[in-house]
Amino acid sequence: MAVSPKSPSCSGAARARVLLYGIPESFNDFTHMDQCTFVALADWILANCESSTASENISVEESLFVFLDIVAQGNSFKNAAYTWNHDLKLTQLIFLNIVNALTSLREKEGISTSCPALNSTANKARWRVLHTWRPGKSRPDGMIKVGDDSGGGLSVNQERLIEAMKALNNFIHECKEMHD
Repeated sequence: MAVSPKSPSCSGAARARVLLYGIPESFNDFTHMDQCTFVALADWILANCESSTASENISVEESLFVFLDIVAQGNSFKNAAYTWNHDLKLTQLIFLNIVNALTSLREKEGISTSCPALNSTANKARWRVLHTWRPGKSRPDGMIKVGDDSGGGLSVNQERLIEAMKALNNFIHECKEMHD
């Protein structure tokens, strides 16, 4: 019997395998990037960043999928925790781990001048998390709430998340240019 990538009864690792090795169109719809770009990003993170979820036996690929479930699919942390078969705290830790990795990527790699801005129409359609950002509406401490549709949201530094999203966007853009 095949495991559905949306089934909450399968482990996060099994769901990650189904997405990664399943139907390419389903993968692309979920991640908003092709599999080669996803694997290249996972490899970059493995080579350049330490994981705070390694003790939980959470792979970089699974961590990226959880992160993308929130930023690309627009799911809440509670929903992501449920569908990836993790508790809420671990799901939040996974998210922050990827934000940290992408921030590191942003610090090490410049943004291409041909990379579309985050506020472009294409990127607003790609990254649902951008719909929750209101310019000038962050708290005085610069924090915003992410993934809070059904509770369990996480307060993150808006500038740090923006830099992480820019790095992700640029990585996808540069990989696409290499493949074209």
